[in-house]
Amino acid sequence: MEGVFLSGMTATSIGPDTNQVLQGLSNLKWLVVMDAFPTTTSEFWHTAANMDPAKIQTEVFLVPTTHWIEKSGNFVNSGRWVQWKDQVIPPVGDSRHDHWITAEIFNRVKALYQKEGGKFPDPIMHLTMDYKDPVKPDFDEIAREINGKDLKTGKQMVTFAKLADDGSTSSGDWIYVGSYTPKGNQMKRRMGISDPATNDPTGMGFYPQWAWSWPLNRRVLYNRASADVDGNPWDPKRPGIKWNGAKWVGDVPDYPPAMSPHDPKAWLPFIMNGEGTGRIFSNTMVDGPLPEHYEPMESPVQNALHPSVQNDPVVFLYDKSAGRPNRFGTSADYPIVATTYRLTEHEHFLTQQVPLLVALQPEPFVEMPPGLAQEKGIKNGDLVSIKSMRGQMVVRALVTNRVGQLTLGGTKVWQVGIPIHWGTVGIQADKNPEGAKYWLANALTPFVGDANSRTPETKAFLVNIEKA
Repeated sequence: MEGVFLSGMTATSIGPDTNQVLQGLSNLKWLVVMDAFPTTTSEFWHTAANMDPAKIQTEVFLVPTTHWIEKSGNFVNSGRWVQWKDQVIPPVGDSRHDHWITAEIFNRVKALYQKEGGKFPDPIMHLTMDYKDPVKPDFDEIAREINGKDLKTGKQMVTFAKLADDGSTSSGDWIYVGSYTPKGNQMKRRMGISDPATNDPTGMGFYPQWAWSWPLNRRVLYNRASADVDGNPWDPKRPGIKWNGAKWVGDVPDYPPAMSPHDPKAWLPFIMNGEGTGRIFSNTMVDGPLPEHYEPMESPVQNALHPSVQNDPVVFLYDKSAGRPNRFGTSADYPIVATTYRLTEHEHFLTQQVPLLVALQPEPFVEMPPGLAQEKGIKNGDLVSIKSMRGQMVVRALVTNRVGQLTLGGTKVWQVGIPIHWGTVGIQADKNPEGAKYWLANALTPFVGDANSRTPETKAFLVNIEKA
């Protein structure tokens, strides 16, 4: 790649093996960072450890964009509730919404196509931009567009079941069809908690009139499984859905609403599986149909279940896929197990720009058990150096009983915990720029992806610790 756009995402903090990410950024011709504050990525070329600005040719553009409190939009939680939020304060200074910047870039690219031509112009020249202002779409317009509409009538879609593949309908994402209907923005609804008897008839916290849940405002996936073969709830006191003789009532059924359970062709509950029933195995996992235990790529002990197969044989190794040597440490050099985590007082990485939160947790640290601290001659508050095969941190020691010694396969192993929130920029980093060069937790973590999801292996890796 020659260039990268990062919008509200700081590559040097969120991903594993920061030093490798830094090297990748150094190889770019240009980098655009769209954010409300300077980030560890926008400033990487002069704030990170081992960076020599004179040798980095990457041209970096820091474009000021709005923070989420400066714009409307929605949040989606792990329960699939899509809840609309309004703008709290107007944008500060010359900052713009990031989608306005994207629209402006598109508009200029389109003008270049009109003037100069280019390969495959159709997607550029014929893209629909039906907004009041094509370079400044508002969030309400985008929410309606994502829901989708019938292009023949112009009406908003109410169910993804009506989407067609003949060009007569449109939708930004089928799971959100129904979130913005002809009745309005369903994500803004707030009926529920003040009168649970009326607004939560199941008594199970569904609150179907509070915001909206994808898909189709369904509050429980596979809810047909909450009733027996005759359509009666397994627990009559907590009915998820129930067959009333004519249709399914209760939650929005994950099932055809009028399909009788006594119909010879009735579907079984697990509609996404061909057999309609639950599975104790998977036919979609690349590392086998049954659950199996493998040790992390860096582990101080042998796999207790089968020592001859230590790690997942099809784990995704980013270095290997790119033709680079893998960098994994052994317990001989790095005998301590480390894990990373978040703190109650902080939220990811932008939090380091918030004075009150910085006051609550001002400085990075590593949690370590008293026994390990005693072995290493470390006292609470001392600066310590944490090293892995990939990088180094220098932070304060927090000696605590919250972490301890593990007994794994008969071997005594120390464990430490490392919060992730600090980096090379922010209120505290500005006060201690040299120290902050070694505050990135992901300088330690390995570039390993789960075999199926590519989720990085940042929760279990090996380090060593010494007094700095």
